[in-house]
Amino acid sequence: MAEEKAADTTRRWRPKAWHTAVALLVCVSAATAVIVLTAGSDEVVKPYDFNGDGTPDLVVGLPGDTVGGQARAGSVVVADGTAAGPASTSLRIGQDSAAISGAAETDDSFGQTFTSGDFNLDGYADLVVSTPLEALGTATGAGSITVHYGTSKGLYGSRVDVFHEGTPGVPGDASMDSTFGYSLAAGDLNGDGYADLAVGQPLDTAAERSGAGSVRLLFGSGDGLTAGSAVRLDQGSPNVPGGPEAGDRFGEQLAIGDVNGDGHGDLVVSAIGEQIIGSSDRGSVLVLFGPFDDGPAEGQYIGSTYMDGVSEFSGTALAVGDFNGDPYADVAVGVSDQPVGTSGAVGRLAVMYADEEGLSYDRIRMFEQPSPGINSAAEPEDYFASSLAAGDFDGDDIDDLIVGMRSEAVGSAKGSGSSMVLFGSAGGGLTTAGRITIHQDSPGVPRSVSAGNHFGWTVGSLDTDGDGQMEVLIGAPGDDAGTVTVVKVAPGQLQSAQAVSQSSLGGAPGADGDAFGIALPN
Repeated sequence: MAEEKAADTTRRWRPKAWHTAVALLVCVSAATAVIVLTAGSDEVVKPYDFNGDGTPDLVVGLPGDTVGGQARAGSVVVADGTAAGPASTSLRIGQDSAAISGAAETDDSFGQTFTSGDFNLDGYADLVVSTPLEALGTATGAGSITVHYGTSKGLYGSRVDVFHEGTPGVPGDASMDSTFGYSLAAGDLNGDGYADLAVGQPLDTAAERSGAGSVRLLFGSGDGLTAGSAVRLDQGSPNVPGGPEAGDRFGEQLAIGDVNGDGHGDLVVSAIGEQIIGSSDRGSVLVLFGPFDDGPAEGQYIGSTYMDGVSEFSGTALAVGDFNGDPYADVAVGVSDQPVGTSGAVGRLAVMYADEEGLSYDRIRMFEQPSPGINSAAEPEDYFASSLAAGDFDGDDIDDLIVGMRSEAVGSAKGSGSSMVLFGSAGGGLTTAGRITIHQDSPGVPRSVSAGNHFGWTVGSLDTDGDGQMEVLIGAPGDDAGTVTVVKVAPGQLQSAQAVSQSSLGGAPGADGDAFGIALPN
């Protein structure tokens, strides 16, 4: 069970304009991509491959997009994958799209978070998009999600389902600021072959404690995601360690992977506001082990009080990957607000290596900018590890990690942003050997450094050209209307970089504040 905790009241989030940067505090989920088999086939269904052609399609969120005159209503764009990378045409999806019930409204933030999996096992990946600030009746900020089912034509005119706390079968009642869909992750949690969906609500009330947080599980079936068997989890649920307390923010970030190697998907959950009695440490990471029925088979708790060097908001980002080539999924944890020395909000990265027992305090390695092999200056508000994404970027069948530094200054350009790739290795895990730092002043990277670009605010991974090797995705939502840079890397080498924008994908030029690139595939 978890260590005893003290109640803590954390800052509550409110939407504001992009230029204040507060609107972006709804963090992108580091959802682990799900890979399942097509029924009756040996073909692997790749996440984000909506038309089943074997090449994933690029999805980019624009939660600040003005739709039908409604500011920050939000949208996503989908560009088909081709052998040359993302197509130069794209599909825009918003709440004004014909198949979606409801309407685009100011500050809905449609496209703030998304994930992908094959929820009906038909051989086409499906897309889930959150609208975390959707109003339901008088309940502002209640939140909702839309599920867009893939077809041979991709998402064009495809079936759409909508879920929220007012949907029959989904546990709970829609309430103000409960932000259903704040975080998302897809994977097979009950072992039936269908991808399932975890929906985080870190601001939800649990056991009458405001902001304690909760998670909803929607299970896949031959008809896709269903509400009838939906499950609600909080820290008072059976086999979920700890107890719900005000401001815990359970469900802040979610990821799915087989942590203990037993063949069942496990759900990794961060609770960044969890305060632990007897220390100044804040935040925890929980592993909820599958198979799931009406809850997890068992649970494991990793509190920051026993993580040397972690004391502030542990779990602001999560990524799951096999970084050392063994049968277990490891967990990378961002602690982006962590002070280093006398500097505040510099950030740290904790990498937890798993075995058949799950995670352990004895198998954690810390990285920060002053670490040997990185040797970079620790500066206030760099937010190292503010976003994370795992993928095999160098083709050695071992996962690597892209680390975002959303406000790193490049030269005198404050908030220009940067990112770093750490490569995995057999037996040794992530290492600084061959690491690559990528920013808009790096040779071969398009565009140019500018204050407030926030290059690396969000990072992602996707095989954009279908060659079987993942590319690094780096979002810069403050770069004019926003850009995404697609990068091919190998240890010590940046091989190529291509920047895409709304207009290069065949859309409108966009406007400052659209936040194109703040949500990316992972």
